[in-house]
Amino acid sequence: MTQSQQLRKLAARSATAFLLAALCVFPLYIDKFSNLGVVKFTGICTLSWAFALWLGALACVGARPDQGRLPWKADPALWALGAVTVSGVVSTVLSLSPGASFWGLGGYYGGCMMVLFTAAGYLAVRAFAPQKILNGLTFCVGVTTALVTVLYVLNIFNIDLIGTYVDTAVVERAQFFSTLGQKNFCSGFMAFALPLVFYAFLVARGPRHTVFYGIPAFFGGLALAVVDAEGLMLGVGVAALVLICQKNFTTRTLRRLAVIGTFFFFHAGWMQYMRTHVYTQGGKPMLAALGHVAQRGFVVCLVVWAALYFGLRGRELPLYRPGRVLAGGIVAGAAVLTLLANCVPGFPSLGRLDDVLIFNDNWGTYRGTAWRITVESWLAQPVWRKLLGVGPGMMHTAVADWAGAGITDRMKTFYAAHNEYLELLLTTGAAGLAVWLWFVIAHLRRAAQNWLRPGVAPVTLALVSYLAHAVISIRVSMIFPEIMLLFALLQVFCLPEQGDTAAEKAPAKHGKKAKPDVPADHHGLARQWLPPILAAVVMMAVCGAVSRVIFGFLY
Repeated sequence: MTQSQQLRKLAARSATAFLLAALCVFPLYIDKFSNLGVVKFTGICTLSWAFALWLGALACVGARPDQGRLPWKADPALWALGAVTVSGVVSTVLSLSPGASFWGLGGYYGGCMMVLFTAAGYLAVRAFAPQKILNGLTFCVGVTTALVTVLYVLNIFNIDLIGTYVDTAVVERAQFFSTLGQKNFCSGFMAFALPLVFYAFLVARGPRHTVFYGIPAFFGGLALAVVDAEGLMLGVGVAALVLICQKNFTTRTLRRLAVIGTFFFFHAGWMQYMRTHVYTQGGKPMLAALGHVAQRGFVVCLVVWAALYFGLRGRELPLYRPGRVLAGGIVAGAAVLTLLANCVPGFPSLGRLDDVLIFNDNWGTYRGTAWRITVESWLAQPVWRKLLGVGPGMMHTAVADWAGAGITDRMKTFYAAHNEYLELLLTTGAAGLAVWLWFVIAHLRRAAQNWLRPGVAPVTLALVSYLAHAVISIRVSMIFPEIMLLFALLQVFCLPEQGDTAAEKAPAKHGKKAKPDVPADHHGLARQWLPPILAAVVMMAVCGAVSRVIFGFLY
């Protein structure tokens, strides 16, 4: 093995440790103040720069990325990344407060620095992350998902492992994952984690792999039943619609979905009992309402599983055509009901669905107000600010300037638009929103062309879930860095595998024969994964401690 190959191997291991640290260890890195606060931001910022600089140093001394990893001239995704970075820098320079915009002090630390270190992390992962990483990485994400879910449930029952918060305006919910910040964290994290966890279970073959990935999926069902955020339901729902439209959606996939359904209804029924007979705190998610019919739902899912398992006797039939009809019907039905509920006077009430279908200032816990004042603030800006924005994190300042003496107490509570796309429109302008959509479309288009390649489908579903979730959520430093790494990982998985023949290097099209996207059975998994896992834990601990020194002025 040449020195260049040894350095490349070291870089691949380092990129693996980086992904594990960011996706699996960082979500558990918390403080007693707020998961939206400076501790989370400085921790992931230090971690990202440390790995990016280390991998950059390895590249300088001979660790060259494989061919096709960073094709600057031919890849629109790289051009889009550059445009997103430039847009962030320009909007910061022209900001209402450049200093605050650089660090994102007015918007949950989602400023220019986050744009810079996430871009660096994206390039580092795209250059050196190994392709055969998904199975171990998914399982580690599943372990983190289970831990986060259990901690969330413990707090619902008022069991706080780290002590109550001292400085909080919401005393009853001032513990661990129940605060507003922690709820947003759980919603955003689960939005991308659950599709990864569930998909690994959907494609697992053999009893050992089924149990191996089934345990995290079991806790994923619990997360759906307890996390109080409608954005999670939206994100996972949209990902499910995308899944059932693909040509690899079969009766076997539906059978596994039925198992996930039994997981969910089991937990929804249990939580309904606990809410009725035991004190719980926090809100009640919309999906939790299904706890009232949990027994019937559990039986239905069990019957569907049994009918498919025993009726087909191992045969696997394609279901993508009815899946597409169902998805189209759901989307069309939702659109029609929304138009009727908002535009037809006297349209009959649909119960709790009215809270979702009818848009006004109270929609989504006053998100309607946040959206309205964001759009009106943008419309009030001069043309050049409409194009380039008021600066990252400046939503609250721009709204205050626009409202003047007419600002209400409700308006004063919003430091984010609770819609990433509207927030980008105001803070980075129409140009910033356009280049971000360019970045997203470039990646999803590449994914559609390579759907059957191992790893592409689950990562794409995770990103689709997050992008749908972003319609009613905020971009924060506790989630967005992980999303940028997933975008980079998606590009890695879209590449032909090393050793492919010339015929195999063509993009895998729908319906064409491709390697099945199933967990591989490798020997020595503990020996393979234990070193990067330990490295990820150590690096997160070290970077967390160092960040308090480097960024002490932010505390």
